Amino acid sequence: ELGNNDGLRNLLLDYNCIELPCIAFGPGKDISLLNDAILSHDIITITSPQSAQVFINAWNDMNKPHVKVATVGKGTSKVLISNGINPVFEPSDSTGECLSNELPLTYGKKVLYPASTIAETILQDGLIKRGFEVTRLNTYDTIPSTWTNEQLDIAKLIDIVTFASPSTIKIWTERVGNKAHAVVIGPISAVAAKKYGYENIYVPEGSKGLKAFSDLIKLTA
Repeated sequence: ELGNNDGLRNLLLDYNCIELPCIAFGPGKDISLLNDAILSHDIITITSPQSAQVFINAWNDMNKPHVKVATVGKGTSKVLISNGINPVFEPSDSTGECLSNELPLTYGKKVLYPASTIAETILQDGLIKRGFEVTRLNTYDTIPSTWTNEQLDIAKLIDIVTFASPSTIKIWTERVGNKAHAVVIGPISAVAAKKYGYENIYVPEGSKGLKAFSDLIKLTA
């Protein structure tokens, strides 16, 4: 989303980076259920910065009750910490699958999973298999952003495109095609890039956040 890429851009100051937003966000169908659900679960799993921001808005409206939050990784945790919420758990690798495998049962079995409407079910499925009781709420929706003709013309000239989610890959490919070199943030996005026909796909070993992502971009460039 436009304006949400400063962390990555700051790691690529010596490179000519063009920010072209592929996605925007709107309210999800379950947003009205979030406040009550926060108080009735043992722990909340947060898997993206946008999910974190939606959660923070609800938490502030509730006068900041005590909560236990587990996140998918440092990028998501940073958003929460900057707003006064210290996550109790991060997995060893920044994927939903790893979080589902490693979340300790000692935090309680009742898990609240606020998510995007289009998010996959990997996290909730994995937790349920381990004996957790998971409530998923689609608290926000991911929608295509609007491009100007000038932005589309710029996109067609790009040699290397960076992707941080499958939804951005889908939208970019529908608008521009799949001929650029695709540098993706993790394994789920790599699978999506392969699905959409990219021949040159680069993915960091593991999913260690923006530093590994930016290092790979530099190597590819």
